[in-house]
Amino acid sequence: MVSRGNLKPKKKDYNHLNNEWEIFLESQSTIELCPDENSCIPAQRFSFTPIDKIEESQNNAILDVIGVVTSVNPCTTVQRKNGMETQKRTITLKDMSGQSVEVTMWGDFCNREGLQLQGMVECGAFPVLAVKAGKVNDYSGKSVGTISSSQLLINLDLAEAHSLRQWFDCGGRDASTQSISRDFTPAAARNEIRKTVAQIKDDGLGMGDKPDWVTVKATVIFFKTESFCYTACPNMIGDRQCNKKVTKSDSGNWLCDKCNQEFPECDCRYLLQLQIQDHTGTTWATAFQESGQELLGCSARDLYMFKENDDPRYTDILLQCMYQQYLLRLKVKYETYSDEGRVKNTVAKVERMDPSAESKYLIDFISRLIASC
Repeated sequence: MVSRGNLKPKKKDYNHLNNEWEIFLESQSTIELCPDENSCIPAQRFSFTPIDKIEESQNNAILDVIGVVTSVNPCTTVQRKNGMETQKRTITLKDMSGQSVEVTMWGDFCNREGLQLQGMVECGAFPVLAVKAGKVNDYSGKSVGTISSSQLLINLDLAEAHSLRQWFDCGGRDASTQSISRDFTPAAARNEIRKTVAQIKDDGLGMGDKPDWVTVKATVIFFKTESFCYTACPNMIGDRQCNKKVTKSDSGNWLCDKCNQEFPECDCRYLLQLQIQDHTGTTWATAFQESGQELLGCSARDLYMFKENDDPRYTDILLQCMYQQYLLRLKVKYETYSDEGRVKNTVAKVERMDPSAESKYLIDFISRLIASC
């Protein structure tokens, strides 16, 4: 029971609940637990937006969504614009509208609910997830992301959750689905520049003052396995990890010259050299931490330990990515190192090639060619 609160119109920038008022608690306000409460007051209210209606939502809108989790991507570390590092994990939800949406988890959600969802999906159990107070993003399609006030609730005892469960188990699992998010948005809506491997050189990409950003549809044909990652300093400096290269000292610990400290354990970060190929030729590219993890579906530390321990999973992880087609977002820039200049291709984003989305891209591309004739 809340007493002596001050009732005021809600501040819409901070209060996303579906009401017009909010209670402010002040020094004289009191809160008492009601042990005899008979559950007639609902613990949580939802106003679910069907996934196909999210396309109509404005950017930064706050909404509730519910769907069946069909895929969970590995957790990655990303750097925000303010220089801080945070955790990121993306999952896919689908519902009875015939649409799916990408949900991006940030921070603690990744290793809390995200890890639980990953384990369930890997075991073949596709849970129903309710997202309370998710934020709409309209960059290259529509997606939903978590904010500090979001809640992720798994397999809730709700009528909507039970309906989704029955639909999915009785045929919805195999129903065709169109995504409203960037992973499957037709390329005409992505504002991307498609190039072939040969065009990177023939068009002189990367030779200007600024890097060129292009998307290449290519197959990974080779990894340099002798140095796929580097040993990194695990020390936290404020909210950021040092990540400078560390070396083994005489004591057997890991020494960071920048921090001037030794650590019993080190971190590992991807520095993955890969050769890619399409119908026009081959070229080399470099995948760093996030893109390396997107490509291999495994953390650099885990892969490093697999290699050190002669674990067969090391070879299996590399082989499962070979000769698979990907859409690779590349940063192309001419760089000079040790007085030697060359064009460097850095992988910024990895997407496994989806036949349905690629067909839509090709149809759209052909339509634009015909219209230009």
